[in-house]
Amino acid sequence: MARHGENIRKRSDGRWEARVIQGPAVNGKTNYKYIYGHTYCEVLQKKQAYEDTDCEQLKKRDAVLPKEADSDDTLREVTEEWLETKKPNVKESTYANYTVAIENHILPALGDMALKELDSAQLNAYLTEQKVHGRCIGEEPLSDKAISDIKSILMQILHYAHSCGKISQMPECAVPSGRQPEIRVMTRKEQHRMEELAVAEDTPFCHGVLLTLCAGLRIGEVCALQWKDFDLLNEAVHITKTIMRIKNVGNDGSAKTKVIISTPKTECSLRTIPLPEATFQYFISHKRGDEDYLMTGQSRYMEPRVCREQYKSLLRRAGISDYTYHTLRHTFATRCVENNMDIKSLSEIMGHSNIKITMQRYVHPSMDTKRNQLAKLPSFIN
Repeated sequence: MARHGENIRKRSDGRWEARVIQGPAVNGKTNYKYIYGHTYCEVLQKKQAYEDTDCEQLKKRDAVLPKEADSDDTLREVTEEWLETKKPNVKESTYANYTVAIENHILPALGDMALKELDSAQLNAYLTEQKVHGRCIGEEPLSDKAISDIKSILMQILHYAHSCGKISQMPECAVPSGRQPEIRVMTRKEQHRMEELAVAEDTPFCHGVLLTLCAGLRIGEVCALQWKDFDLLNEAVHITKTIMRIKNVGNDGSAKTKVIISTPKTECSLRTIPLPEATFQYFISHKRGDEDYLMTGQSRYMEPRVCREQYKSLLRRAGISDYTYHTLRHTFATRCVENNMDIKSLSEIMGHSNIKITMQRYVHPSMDTKRNQLAKLPSFIN
């Protein structure tokens, strides 16, 4: 929610953004600096500190320069600066994702271009090429999600260059969005077969699979779940962390990737999911030590890569199609919609940032539903 009169708002990615006037107007247009923080109080303090500073040199540095003063810096040089500013302010996993996209996609194609040569036409042509061919001709095209992420990073880098006065105008960037990918869901028969097998095998891994089908957890969330996250008093499960394997950005010569356990990416993913009494008691009957992980029954976690391998083996034993683990989450949400759960509740259980995401992914009326709704309308035929 925007804080009116303060030029502070909460962004869709969960961060807070403040806007302050910087430097003199150029061509009659007010110049703004954008300040970011994880909380309202944090960004307010940063905004006040910027406005109260007596360092006029700092404000002049941040002022937008006229067109003829555009910098000769390359995109690679500015990107390195931008990454340094982001490193202390974003999650480790986010920073790792930035570096992967930058090193694998952005810099190989655009890194040596001067900023002043990087216009809207160049950006749109680059993103379209990525969408069609991937990084190189002959490669698989990138997904719409990957294109969207690359575009977002590029625009953040250019906003940084603009705020530092390295470019006087922000190029526009628009790539046609693709269709929403089809969501695969287990049939009721397949789901029942999966549940029967998981109950029969009765292993810690199967308990994790069953919980995913009962609560719609993401794979990293269920892998990170410990028995201490089960709330005995309220018969609920607290989702407070996730496991993921990310690129090891450090220069210590160690492995290329590493496993981390951290808080979920957004505040909305931090949630408490109540379970039906019988369901909760089923899981509690298998409870281990508080520090033990649900998926392993031990103090050692199972990382998502291993979880996917065991899941595929479970599918084969159940004689079910080759679904991804995420299909369990989609199946849970679809069953909730089929049973007329209100969308706001489902959105919060799923950890979505808004109900629009839930509506777009899961609320698709069947032909019979549409026919029944139209049948309720007055008709000219008696």
